[in-house]
Amino acid sequence: MKIKPLAYRPDIDGLRALAVLLVVGYHYFGVGGGYIGVDIFFVISGYLISQQILIDLDRKNFSLMNFYARRVRRILPPLLLMISLSLLAGWFLLLPTDFKQLGAQALAGVAYVSNFLLYTQSGYFDAPAAEKPFLHLWSLGIEEQFYLFWPLLLIILAHFRQKASSWIVGVTILSFGINLALIDFDRSAAFYMPASRFWELAAGGLIASLSNKAGSDSSSLASRVVARIMPWATPVALTLILTAVLSVDKQSAYPGYWATLPVLGSCLLLADRKGDRLKSKLFSNFGAVWVGRLSYSIYLWHWPLLIFMQLSDRHTRTDILTALFGTFVFAWLSYRYVEVPIRALKITPHNASRFVIAGLCVSVVIGLFGLSATNAWVERSWDHDLITKVYEHPPTSCAASAAEGNASKLDELAPCLSIKYPGRPTVFLLGDSHALGLSLGLQDYLSRYQINLVALPVMYCTPLSVHDRRQACVQFNQWIEAQIKVMKPDLVLIFAHHAFWGDDESYGEAQPYPAYLFNRALEIKQASAGQVLVVGQIPTWVNSLPHNLNLNFLRRHMAVPSKTTIGVDENSLAMDGILAKTAANMPIPYLSLVQQLCDAQGCQTSVGKNFPDDLFVHDYGHLTKNGAAYISEKILWPEILSRLPVKP
Repeated sequence: MKIKPLAYRPDIDGLRALAVLLVVGYHYFGVGGGYIGVDIFFVISGYLISQQILIDLDRKNFSLMNFYARRVRRILPPLLLMISLSLLAGWFLLLPTDFKQLGAQALAGVAYVSNFLLYTQSGYFDAPAAEKPFLHLWSLGIEEQFYLFWPLLLIILAHFRQKASSWIVGVTILSFGINLALIDFDRSAAFYMPASRFWELAAGGLIASLSNKAGSDSSSLASRVVARIMPWATPVALTLILTAVLSVDKQSAYPGYWATLPVLGSCLLLADRKGDRLKSKLFSNFGAVWVGRLSYSIYLWHWPLLIFMQLSDRHTRTDILTALFGTFVFAWLSYRYVEVPIRALKITPHNASRFVIAGLCVSVVIGLFGLSATNAWVERSWDHDLITKVYEHPPTSCAASAAEGNASKLDELAPCLSIKYPGRPTVFLLGDSHALGLSLGLQDYLSRYQINLVALPVMYCTPLSVHDRRQACVQFNQWIEAQIKVMKPDLVLIFAHHAFWGDDESYGEAQPYPAYLFNRALEIKQASAGQVLVVGQIPTWVNSLPHNLNLNFLRRHMAVPSKTTIGVDENSLAMDGILAKTAANMPIPYLSLVQQLCDAQGCQTSVGKNFPDDLFVHDYGHLTKNGAAYISEKILWPEILSRLPVKP
């Protein structure tokens, strides 16, 4: 079967434009399912790569070295430029912990293993996405790992004269099955691992193979099926893609079945080589083609520019639009002066190895710089006066987690039920990871007076909710309520990051969070026959407290103030006010931490002068052990003492 050579298709650039604009819309403006643009990119890549490999194999002139030389020429120069300039900017702009993370991400990026790094960092206490300028490189890692596997498969099939389409279908089904299997118990693995993502690229490869087969014999079954489908390809494809954009969000079980929508939509658009008037208007117009040609550089630059802006405490709409404008400027410069000139360089059997070696050498140099940044082998003079401690994660042996939709494991909380002092008062502490942090200080303090503390924090779950949209959370919370009915504690403390749960996408209660919280607390009181105290929202900080102090004070050679308004997250203060107002009409007492820790001068930053251990929180709002001890002794203890039936 003779395969026709590749001809330029402007509609594919238009499809790239749609993909990148969806991704940018998701990151910059919160377009719910915009991240499906990456799935569209996967399908396009699988289609184009497979098409070229099949052509070369048909001509019997395919060369692995030439293939990888073309990949190096296409992908590496813009990528290495972005990583290099980001590292340079990070050297001057980022604080120590941020710069170390940037170095590790750069090393993973040039090695095309960002997806594996992110998978290992997908735990609850990992740095949020807003601290990872190279977060978006995970998708390039998936593609490059596919490029290692895919050509070898097609070579083997060609050598043994096997029909490529049948085997590609098998690979697609196998990978899709792995995706479905992983989505039920480890969504991070399903999202980041190559085995659960290859089906999307293979689907593009299948379209390339079937399109060639259909084009070679107009009387074949494939040709007749294609002829029937193609008149409806564009409207059906757009419906599938739009449905995905409007239906999925960051809480969806993705990729799972949901990813079939953008994948099938992209496959239809790629299979429709001729297209109709609608497709031509949408995907082949000048603007779409222009954005499509810049799409790779836009993808590379849009995320680090936004994150550098945020790490500099610039979060306004003007700042976001400035980063967006900068994205297109950097993308055009990269395309015009890097991509175009380098792609014009001709690859021959004689120089292909030079492209590969040159790409590897430059990658190694940049990777070594990233490694040195990660390990602080090269120090910056201004770092000495800054808070550089990386806090260890708090122990989680007495806590449960419903992260990434994991199934509930009720035995995780069973050790927390032990009573150390029989016959003495018992205090239950319920909530999320903030309650876990508080328990580290509260446990030591209550033990001095032989008071039992049973801490049952559940992370990733609306506190005590039995209508949370995460099934594991419902099971955990039902189990906790059952233990309260059995053990009947003398006092139940409810402490959490209340400002977060009010806007959580998995919140499933019919009432607004403040009203729900106090009504739920009343139900807990009736179940326990004891006292219940709702502890208010702790003041939280934009980015993190150490970051704010470094950026706004220490780097300017100013002393750390005991209180400040700079960097305080106003949402936490607003939630405290709402909770206090709600509590006024409820029979459940409320303890405001904001009123205790904040005044006109700002919110308290530390409990002493021993930095950084005496900082109140070690990130945006998780208490340090000294911060937890301070709250336990100075604020909570009088409230606890007044509610216990037996005094110490």
